[in-house]
Amino acid sequence: MKITKVTKEYYEVDGEKIYFFEPLEKVISIKDLQKILNASKEIVNKLKGK
Repeated sequence: MKITKVTKEYYEVDGEKIYFFEPLEKVISIKDLQKILNASKEIVNKLKGK
């Protein structure tokens, strides 16, 4: 999954908007959010045994 846009309310992955539970106080960079998403995906895969 590659993040293409980040706002205070949502981020966009492959044309799909994914909204935050609460709006952010400031917009974080795409690079930082991509690192968070990749780390989360890796943890989920480990828990699933992949």
